[in-house]
Amino acid sequence: MVIINPSFATQPAAFNRPAGPAPVLAIDRVLTAVVVGQRAEHLYELASGNLKLMAESQTALRHGEKLLLQVTGKDHKQRPQLQILKGEIGLIQSQLRAALPQQQSVSHLLANLGKLSNLPKQHPLATLGKEFIEAIASKAQSSNPAELRQAIMQSGLFLESQLAQGKTPTGDLKQALLKLSRQITTQLAASKPATESTIHGDGSITKQSTLAKEYAPQSRSSPLLNSGYPNNKTSVEHYPQNVADKPTKPELPGELRPQSRQGASIQFADAELEVLQQVLRDVRGSLARQESHQLLHLQQSDKSQTQYMVELPVRGNDGIDVWQLHLHKFEQTEHEQQHAEKSADKPQHSWAINLSFDLPGLGPICVRVSQTPELDIRFTAENKATSELIERRQHELVHALEAQGVSTQTIQCRSEKITINASEAYANALLDTQA
Repeated sequence: MVIINPSFATQPAAFNRPAGPAPVLAIDRVLTAVVVGQRAEHLYELASGNLKLMAESQTALRHGEKLLLQVTGKDHKQRPQLQILKGEIGLIQSQLRAALPQQQSVSHLLANLGKLSNLPKQHPLATLGKEFIEAIASKAQSSNPAELRQAIMQSGLFLESQLAQGKTPTGDLKQALLKLSRQITTQLAASKPATESTIHGDGSITKQSTLAKEYAPQSRSSPLLNSGYPNNKTSVEHYPQNVADKPTKPELPGELRPQSRQGASIQFADAELEVLQQVLRDVRGSLARQESHQLLHLQQSDKSQTQYMVELPVRGNDGIDVWQLHLHKFEQTEHEQQHAEKSADKPQHSWAINLSFDLPGLGPICVRVSQTPELDIRFTAENKATSELIERRQHELVHALEAQGVSTQTIQCRSEKITINASEAYANALLDTQA
């Protein structure tokens, strides 16, 4: 028996409460629970992962309601007392609601910074974003397990958690984006007055910041952005054949949609001020997308499952691609745990990883890797030639995994149209925000 929101003594309707010791819950522990039934007035059944609880609540609860609970102490009968943390969920939702309309794929920023890096070295914008590009992992690094793990840790998703632990991260992509944002903002402030004055009919004067108005992420729909993408045969010839000739519709955070390389929206003929404005919009849009994924992770209600959505830029010899990784860690079932106890080397949890990318010459590819505890790998490629290539070379993957001590149960490959794949947990988290 646990007590939720203890405020005054209640007398529930007559009911034979279950006997037995109260669950052991550490003070300050935060857990999620779902209301699965009501046994009497103020008396409810809860499910939290594999834990079943009987709760006496002074707050009315609804069947199916999801609760975020924090253990605050014990009463005189040594029953755990829990507080409902509704306010924090509301705060996360409001932050997510603010970030959603501003977010955009990092592909737009990568295209523009890539074009600027081709400028003559003496050009003042040639090195813009150099630190960010240098922080991006190479394809060789991303193919090494240890360095891939490091790249994921430096993807920006864990920056604040590392700072909170007193660590000083180096090579973090979000940190590099924040530095780039400050650099461009300083350059813009130096090249243009920070405020504009408006004289009204009554002689009064008001001043407003031009920086917030002109360079906010919402301004990406301005003519500067729309007119910058190549829209005729002459301009397209300057881009690789695999680069899209127009931006794709931005997907929601948490969605897996293979992202192809984009064409740059800036032109060499653009004024320096216009280029800075465009790049700053792309930087802020990329930061908003990173923060949306961080907020989605914080809003997960079922703590028995941990999910991360990572968008990882990867440098190749001919450009930068975006790899999407949806990592899903979940506790094993009781049967799986009993099986794992018989073998000390078996993990106590299971993993499912979804990968999504659109590589030059190969097209859109999605991969699902699950470990429960055997390894199962399933490829989906839109191009039939790509799926045939994977089938011909899959023995190399088997040998590479065996060299790491990993045996695969199944490797499958199919060719079909790839649809948007969104995590159910993320979709539910976004539902109220979009409504």
